[in-house]
Amino acid sequence: MWAELGVSGWDRHHQDSALDLEALILTTARLANRDARLRDEALDWCVAHGRIASVVRLKHLLASADQPTRESFGWFAATVNHHTHLRWPGATSSQRFTPTGRSSAPVVTRPALLQLRLRALWGVSARAEVLRVMLIEGERLMGVSEVAAAAAYGKDAVADALDNLHRGGLLEAAGMRNQRMFRLRRSEQATALLGPLPDPRHSAPWQRVLPVMAGFLEATDLADTPPMARAAEIQRRWRGWQPELARLGVATGHLGTGADFLRDYEDITLRALRVWGGGST
Repeated sequence: MWAELGVSGWDRHHQDSALDLEALILTTARLANRDARLRDEALDWCVAHGRIASVVRLKHLLASADQPTRESFGWFAATVNHHTHLRWPGATSSQRFTPTGRSSAPVVTRPALLQLRLRALWGVSARAEVLRVMLIEGERLMGVSEVAAAAAYGKDAVADALDNLHRGGLLEAAGMRNQRMFRLRRSEQATALLGPLPDPRHSAPWQRVLPVMAGFLEATDLADTPPMARAAEIQRRWRGWQPELARLGVATGHLGTGADFLRDYEDITLRALRVWGGGST
């Protein structure tokens, strides 16, 4: 994903997936101690181009994040703020960091960078984020609360954005008052204006996928734990992941017990990581 954004040194696997910058930043901070080069290059990109990140979305995603994510983002945000004029939320103490200068500016015309292309046209705003959600969802009717959750903006700001986009002719509406539903009206016009769009089939809800992915990766730290203790701890974590996996459409089936549980768990998680890492769903 960082390769799509202009960070050097990695193969590109997500050309057709609509990326989520703020979700990627939070997850990278959480996993930073696992890959020093990724940490430094992501910091370098954020120092150079962090102004196009949404402070509002960072605040909303942080508010719903778990404690490890909030704690890890604290030093990451502080380090970016120290090297820029930005004021990212949740900052604690910065770490020593020397910008590498290897990051290139994001090519916002890439399909994967639809989010940034919309921000270039409509600013870093709720309207740009709402349009991203509606373009990915296509003709499916969505209510204000659902759009707000997917956009990671407040309901009032999203309701105003939906109303303005409706009055501007890009969206159609159904229902009355608080029950109104919206969907894209003129996808052909949007494509003509915006250029190549990402494939909705490859555009996972990354703000929900990436925390689960991070949990899977962190569970590998238990590899040297005695099998029974490892199985018990992973079962505890698995119960927390299952509802989200179900919402994401990841087939989990019935996991066995003991050694069979670990085998089934590893099969499911590796399969999911390959799908998410390959940019297809």
